[in-house]
Amino acid sequence: MASTTTPQTGLVALIFCKTALQIQNDDPLQSITSNLTTALQPLFPTLTPTTATTTRYLDASATTARVLELTLPTTGPSPSLPECTAATHSPALAALQAQNSWNLVLQPLELYRSHSQPGLAVFDMDSTLIQQEVIDELARAVGCYDQVAAITEAAMRGEAPYADFEASLRARVGLLRGVPVGVWEDLKKGVISFTPGAAELVKVLRGLGWKTAVLSGGFTPLAVWVKETLGLDYAFANHLVADEGRGVLTGELVEGMPIIHAEKKRELLLRLAGENGIPAERCVAVGDGSNDLLMMGAAGLGVAFNAKPKVQLAAPARLNGESLLDVVHVLGYERGEVEKFL
Repeated sequence: MASTTTPQTGLVALIFCKTALQIQNDDPLQSITSNLTTALQPLFPTLTPTTATTTRYLDASATTARVLELTLPTTGPSPSLPECTAATHSPALAALQAQNSWNLVLQPLELYRSHSQPGLAVFDMDSTLIQQEVIDELARAVGCYDQVAAITEAAMRGEAPYADFEASLRARVGLLRGVPVGVWEDLKKGVISFTPGAAELVKVLRGLGWKTAVLSGGFTPLAVWVKETLGLDYAFANHLVADEGRGVLTGELVEGMPIIHAEKKRELLLRLAGENGIPAERCVAVGDGSNDLLMMGAAGLGVAFNAKPKVQLAAPARLNGESLLDVVHVLGYERGEVEKFL
């Protein structure tokens, strides 16, 4: 279904299929487009899908594809991002996603097109760029994993009394008194694993001219290592006090150093954008926890990656899958554009 003119306003729907589709003769394309358009029309009455709808696969091989882009023009202004977010959680679209094992991301057309220009991409670290929650791994070293993990989970879900990130951080750090300072090297060598697609995503974004940063509620020794290993431009995290004489952590945070909580992440995103001359609408923030929501809201697009349920409901966009590399498709880049940087 091709358009003879380029729409100026509209809605872009990205469909991430759990299982790759066989695409000979474009058989699934027509069915998917029809079903989704039917579900979208009542939610966005100004859509004009019969006149100028365009479709393309973003990751197609010769015979299969998993990510479909559907662009539908509107007769008036494009839907807002909050309207797009709310629609993905509507009963009709929630049912369609569940029935077909889809993950649906909706964006205003103008925002989607803006991703073609290099911007700033910021990432949470724990359970986003890496697969672990670092403070939990530190806790294993002193046998208090269960206590720390319980606080971590409650904090990530935004539950009282640990909805305040700084309070939960200090409570957990206090349990780490006596952890050997050599634990960082142990974690790097045998515990920490990068999320599939993380290295490739950063490589592609950097190749496309994007600035990249990790903004972590974790700790500086690992955040700096993640930055250097992946080739990120910036790293910000919390600072732990170490008793160098005894070679252990004291269970305290360095006084005078900023706590990287939700508001600080938002502040850092806006600061880095300003320093690099990048407008906020060309910023993308990716995370999984409630302390990532403010930076997601400040960015042009926030993406919850395999996030906690509360975060999935609140985040501007959600992406549930095996590879962080799928973020490039959320930004509208095709497989061919991606592969030349890998």
